Amino acid sequence: MIIQSAEEIKTEIMKHIKLKKLTEDELRKAINVKGETMQASFINALKTLEEDGQIYLDEQGFYKNFDSKQLGKVQGEIHINKTGNGFVFIEYKGSKTKYLIDECYLNGALDGDTVVLKNIHHGKTNYANAEVEKIIKRAKGQAIFEYAGEGEFIPYTVHGNVRVICPKEELRNLVIGSRVLVDLDKERIAIIENKSVFEGHIEKIVGHKDDPDIEIATIAAQHAFFKDFPEDVLEELKTIPDKVRKEDLKGRVDLRGEQIFTIDGKDTKDMDDAISITKTKDGNYLLSVHIADVSYYIKENSPLDIEAKKRGTSAYLADSVIPMFPHQISNGICSLNENVDRLTKTVDMIISENGDILDYQIYDSVINSNKKMNYDDVNKILEKDIVPEDYEEFKDTLIIMNELSKILTAKRKKEGKVDFDSDEIKVITSPTGEPLKFASRHQHQAERLIENFMIAANSCVAEYHRWLETPWLYRVHGSPNDDNLIEALKTLKKEKLCSKEQADSLINKIKNGHYNSSDINFFLEYFKDSENYSIISKLILKSMSKAKYSSDSAGHYGLGLTYYTHFTSPIRRHPDLMAHRLTNPYDKYELKELLSYYSKLPEICEHDSFMEREADQAEKETLDLKMAQYMQREYEIDSGKIYTGRIINMTPYDTEIKLDNNIIGHVTPQDLAHAKAIGHNQKLKLGEKVYVLVKEVSIPHRIIYFNLNYKELSKPKQKALN
Repeated sequence: MIIQSAEEIKTEIMKHIKLKKLTEDELRKAINVKGETMQASFINALKTLEEDGQIYLDEQGFYKNFDSKQLGKVQGEIHINKTGNGFVFIEYKGSKTKYLIDECYLNGALDGDTVVLKNIHHGKTNYANAEVEKIIKRAKGQAIFEYAGEGEFIPYTVHGNVRVICPKEELRNLVIGSRVLVDLDKERIAIIENKSVFEGHIEKIVGHKDDPDIEIATIAAQHAFFKDFPEDVLEELKTIPDKVRKEDLKGRVDLRGEQIFTIDGKDTKDMDDAISITKTKDGNYLLSVHIADVSYYIKENSPLDIEAKKRGTSAYLADSVIPMFPHQISNGICSLNENVDRLTKTVDMIISENGDILDYQIYDSVINSNKKMNYDDVNKILEKDIVPEDYEEFKDTLIIMNELSKILTAKRKKEGKVDFDSDEIKVITSPTGEPLKFASRHQHQAERLIENFMIAANSCVAEYHRWLETPWLYRVHGSPNDDNLIEALKTLKKEKLCSKEQADSLINKIKNGHYNSSDINFFLEYFKDSENYSIISKLILKSMSKAKYSSDSAGHYGLGLTYYTHFTSPIRRHPDLMAHRLTNPYDKYELKELLSYYSKLPEICEHDSFMEREADQAEKETLDLKMAQYMQREYEIDSGKIYTGRIINMTPYDTEIKLDNNIIGHVTPQDLAHAKAIGHNQKLKLGEKVYVLVKEVSIPHRIIYFNLNYKELSKPKQKALN
């Protein structure tokens, strides 16, 4: 038999491995590997099978069949939480086990790596303790280190006992205190003084530890966001005009005489979308959404396009932004600034009094926005009937828009949109970036209006391309994992955050396969006014899959839509730019070029989804950083100050507490055990009010540790006065 394909090589490897353990050379001889091409396929097959957890390479160099029970090991993707501890979820025969790895046993593993776990100790629950034996595959393999001189690096964002050795020639431009992004190999080369030693290469010098904003720059670099743009991008910028020219208007519908405006945050400078509306004689609404035509200026495979694809999205980090495009594009020629001509793609929608989209069309246009509005001022009009200066001529239009927005909200709810509580927190900073307070973000009528109109436009564009049956990039959101949802409901019942009847009613529907998003909405609606609503909503939300980009339309469960896309933010999101490019008239493409997108889109979707998660994580870590900076300052002023808060999450490795000032911190199991050892045995549960003191703040790991104040917790609760 002549083995040719990679799959045939894999099959042969597995056939021999299942009979007995073999070294690489023994396998090569058994399969009769010959020639450079087959040798490369053989090595790649071994790597793939190991990464997939089908084979295991032991310390003696023998490959074995990965039989978890026989080996006493498991393999999976590790996630590392803020406290530095890792966890791996393994599902087997419908049962899911969570393996917990203490920080000291990570052995150089980074968040997202594929690892093999050893020394597994199962408890009475579906939790088990384990240690990382080795790293099979790096997810990113990048971490931040601080240079200490003499070739020594101090781990800055890395958890666990890790040491890195970099080539001497890469140290030339470093000084003591330089902070660098390092690519870490996955193979450990030694263990010295209980530290796992890895070879690494300096990817980028992030800055110096004493630089202003170095902490935010560190977070950004860890997630591959950098403020500087490559030289070829800066060169291309010189060819981009700074205003709309006469030749740019060819083939565009001129809407410069229409009443069109933008509504954004007060500090927004990259404005993607503008809106306009009229009411027709038959009582319908003509809603127009105008989106910056970025694809007109950003040519495919140009340096600007390649860099945008690499970044995937803009990252908004506290009071700063790392844009996907240089400011000349994002704040300049593509931003729908007030009183200047701008090129756009317009989606016109005829919407009935019931919220049904009766007809729509998509076309290239040119607009001149009449006003840069902000959410605060628009909310004054819509919620308080207060008209700010210079808004008088727009009041009637805004009222009509809000009328339609309320209709769309009701329709979306009827169609099954899951309305989760937004526990998003924003930091208010001083002009120098110092955190002053942390406020909950609330969606008011102006914010909901823009959301409703953008969803309408996005769904129309997605439906249009589905009808065309052309290559497309969809925004998809899968239905919940039934087991995860049931587990969340059982937790709510156990912690007495909902009644047994409420939880069991929905659990029975799930088990019988007779539930939909409306049932989840109905369940959540009951707790809207509860002080524990955010905890309940968050637990249910965690059972859901994350939304992502896909070249296949699988629907959007959270919005209750069959077809959905992202089209309305091409300045700050690469998938939206791709959507614009694919919406351009198809007579611009040769058939071969058009069909090539079928093969290109899956990779683009995967990368854009990945970079979206990286941006989300960077934004979260920046908020955590500001919280840590705030509480460090508070601790230095008064280390004995007592704070009140509520338990929002509990695991065997962590108790998470949200203070009344929206700061989030953690209590370790060791501190809980110590409290019990000295006689404090109060049973803590989700949603319970607690009193804490700050124990420790770590700026590098952006985490706050609390100690529970049992003296306050033990005081008898006062009865409320009638």
